[in-house]
Amino acid sequence: MENKASELPPMQLCMAIGAAGVRGMPDVSVSTGYVLRGYREGDVSTLAEALQAVGFRDCGVDRLLDVLEDADRRVGSALVEYRGAIVAVTFASRIATTEVNPVTGRLGEPRREGVLDYVATHPCHQGRGLGRATCTAVSRYLVDQGCETVQLLTDDWRLPAIHLYLSMGFEPVMSRNDMPERWAAVISELKKQGYAHA
Repeated sequence: MENKASELPPMQLCMAIGAAGVRGMPDVSVSTGYVLRGYREGDVSTLAEALQAVGFRDCGVDRLLDVLEDADRRVGSALVEYRGAIVAVTFASRIATTEVNPVTGRLGEPRREGVLDYVATHPCHQGRGLGRATCTAVSRYLVDQGCETVQLLTDDWRLPAIHLYLSMGFEPVMSRNDMPERWAAVISELKKQGYAHA
């Protein structure tokens, strides 16, 4: 018997884009003074500060060192540096073989299903296209590694981020019966707030 939406525990919204959509993403450059680059040894402390500034409170140095044990996160992640500090980041990762992919409903296939993790731009640097730059770079990395889809999770209230993802070609994934209603509410709110890609 299928659960009713009201009986389901809260779950983040899922969005996905196929490899062809990623290949069609336009190039993104960052403003003067900002440097888009990969992760380097020594980035952990300012990376932790940037993540904590946007609400990832559990992302201290020790937690990040654990996160960076994953090879894709070390090699495929994109960071933006400004005056020696990391101010934006998107981590690359893949669905583990023991997890069910919300897009396909199958157990994960790590060589084919990429994930954007910990998408964050420090509040003092938002509105400069840094999230678009890091998300584009990581999506391209994952597709270059053979991923057929790239997906991400987000919260219903993160309207600027959802607008960004929609404008990049990511589409809502209706993985549960409560998703159509939640997505309708999100799209309605985006339109009310004047976002163009709603």
